[in-house]
Amino acid sequence: MIALMLMTGCVSGNFESFVPRVRFSRFDVKNLDFEHIDTDFVFSIDNPNPVGIPLERFSYSLGFEGVEVLTGNATDDLSLQAEDSSEVALPVSLVFTSLYELVQATRGEDTIGFRLQGGFGFDSDIGPVDITYDAEDEFPAVRIPKVTIGELQIKDFDLSQANLALNFAVDNDHGSMINLHDMNFKVKVAGVSVGGDLQTVGDVPGATTDNFQLPFAIDYVDAIQAIDAAISGQKLKVDMGADVEVDTPFGVLPLNIDETGNVGVEQQ
Repeated sequence: MIALMLMTGCVSGNFESFVPRVRFSRFDVKNLDFEHIDTDFVFSIDNPNPVGIPLERFSYSLGFEGVEVLTGNATDDLSLQAEDSSEVALPVSLVFTSLYELVQATRGEDTIGFRLQGGFGFDSDIGPVDITYDAEDEFPAVRIPKVTIGELQIKDFDLSQANLALNFAVDNDHGSMINLHDMNFKVKVAGVSVGGDLQTVGDVPGATTDNFQLPFAIDYVDAIQAIDAAISGQKLKVDMGADVEVDTPFGVLPLNIDETGNVGVEQQ
């Protein structure tokens, strides 16, 4: 729940009934991916007066988990409608990697706490009137799933082609399950590139690492080095690139994978 405290300074008597009242309403996510978020922190301000009131001051201080991240002023010639409720939005853009350099998103949690404080200022016939606000709530804590490539398996082969599978692990730092699907991939093995797609990859529960496979086939001649590596116990350089859709607690987000490793080769 949102906790909001409103305080008016230097206001007393009947004049208080004419003072606009402010409450933090919500934040609207405009754009979101694994790298950044664009969102509006939206306030609702009720103006009981029969005339519109220009907003002269709008100060803010935004912090996450007790660490101040943004502070400033934003007025942009805002005005409150007469005898009505007006919405005022504070647009904020955040890069998640920069945010997590300041505050830690706990493994197994989908959100981090934020606190937004500041004030709205109006000029009146008796002088300036300032209304302060103090709102607390939860904010999406989006983290990129960590992908690690594992062993290359030779499922079977004949004189025309070899059927292979590349093991890879996905670590989900969130508290909620994620689902990977609609993957377009390209694997480069011993200098040979092959591509494919997987409509369904699988689920990774919250705060868990799960294992998957990319199946693909290459010509027998191109697979000779992989087969030799499997027989001799050598490692082989493998590149894995992929674009995949990820169902997250915050909607479907695209993920680009670009991993390289020297992996063991196993023949089944």
